[in-house]
Amino acid sequence: MKNVANNLAQNKKQMAFANELALTYKKTEILADHQYHCINSSKKVAGLLRNIWDLDDLEIRESFYLLCFSSQLNLLGFQIVAKGGLDAVVVDLRILFSTALLCKSCSIVVAHNHPSGTLKPSGADRELTTKICEAGNLFDIRLNDHIILTADSYFSFRDEGLL
Repeated sequence: MKNVANNLAQNKKQMAFANELALTYKKTEILADHQYHCINSSKKVAGLLRNIWDLDDLEIRESFYLLCFSSQLNLLGFQIVAKGGLDAVVVDLRILFSTALLCKSCSIVVAHNHPSGTLKPSGADRELTTKICEAGNLFDIRLNDHIILTADSYFSFRDEGLL
């Protein structure tokens, strides 16, 4: 009997476990039909972001959001990729693109806020945008825009010719 127990314990140690991954969709926002169909301008994106953003955090700490779109530019879903501090947020591109891939996104928009209220993109903002664009090219996922949101306005990398 003791040998059987030892064999079972030894076999358990040799077993490898794999985690099953699942994509879940949780209805968190009720949006009017026009708010998630054919999002083809920075103005529409900014309006959508204002509806889904945690406005209590907008002027307090930086957050980074991902919007995933179909080939018809219909919103498939969104995710808060990261929350940061007063003046910075760390974005892991693996998390961002794993979500975009699982959603079967044809294109994405990324957005973050500047609690300071400034709309000028930092060097880090520009560098991150370039990295996201390059990584998206590997997966055939187009970066449509990178929006910087403030309480009063927004900045569009696309509108300013930075994409």
